[in-house]
Amino acid sequence: MPKRVTKATYIIALAAIVALLVGSTVYMLHDQGKTRLTVVHAGSLIVPFKEIEAEFERLHSNVDVQLEGHGSIQAIRYVTELYREADVLAVADHSLIPVMMHKTQVQGAEESYADWYLKFATNCLGIAYTRNSKYADEITENNWYEILSRPDVVVGVSDARLDACGYRALMVCQLAELYYGDPTIFDKLLGSSFTRAITVSESDGVYTISVPEILQPASRKIALRGSSVWLLVLFDSGSLDYAFQYQSVAEQRGLEFLKLPDEIDLGSTHCADLYKRVKVKLAFHRFASIEPEFLGEPIVYGVTIPRNAPHPDVAAEFVKFIISPEGQQILLEQNQPPIVPAQMNTLDSVPSEIKLFAE
Repeated sequence: MPKRVTKATYIIALAAIVALLVGSTVYMLHDQGKTRLTVVHAGSLIVPFKEIEAEFERLHSNVDVQLEGHGSIQAIRYVTELYREADVLAVADHSLIPVMMHKTQVQGAEESYADWYLKFATNCLGIAYTRNSKYADEITENNWYEILSRPDVVVGVSDARLDACGYRALMVCQLAELYYGDPTIFDKLLGSSFTRAITVSESDGVYTISVPEILQPASRKIALRGSSVWLLVLFDSGSLDYAFQYQSVAEQRGLEFLKLPDEIDLGSTHCADLYKRVKVKLAFHRFASIEPEFLGEPIVYGVTIPRNAPHPDVAAEFVKFIISPEGQQILLEQNQPPIVPAQMNTLDSVPSEIKLFAE
């Protein structure tokens, strides 16, 4: 027979339920009293921004930072096409902000989603892999393109239509042709690896890489993802050998990383003129209102506060923290080289507290 529930037991159970409900209500009220700050950022910033979030919330107990990582192009479309509100927007290519946010056609009218931005960090692009990757004991900066082109090697790359790392990988492959003097590198690695080829044309020494509107791998040799960090799980499962990846991400995740020559890794200001010899054009119908043409240049990250930010004052505090000595130290500790001091593209509209740490 079931045990009889005594009055005392009933009262204790009821008290526990009431305490739970009261505690939950107090927590909800406390949580509702916080300012929810939405930070949309490039996927390659996930690790350093997690650290920045923790420290910022420690210093601002009334703020709840909500991080959301995407490919850089997709991050901007979050604001300009999905019309979702973001307080802070940080991307892996600063040039995307003026191209996609300063003047955008919306229902036939021109609209601006951002008035300014800061250059706050740098990076370089190379080849990430693991000790279990095929031919890992053979790969060097002199033969990497030959190893990646082998038929039994699976190569990961992010989607150039959505992610800055994706179109930068294309630039690296074309620059490799010039550096190594081998005109077959681009086609062997990526050009002919899709159902619709990525083509290259040359004019006056400048190479234009044209990405078709539909980008679909022709075989399992290529793993295509919307953001470079989404490729990382494929390393964990053993289904990926190599990936075009930022050095910061590879080091943050404990991956092997092949540093490529300065002339092709988009990481050296001394090679800026050489990088200008390549550019990428996207034939993507979502870009009908702008000209999505990205020029080769040293990798520089950008951050801004969208004009429709729900909490612009708190957002300014967050951006100020990113470029403050404390924020820059976090970036440095997470292998994300900061630009010191951060650089403003204009003096107009930049919040005064941010100008204290930028030039």
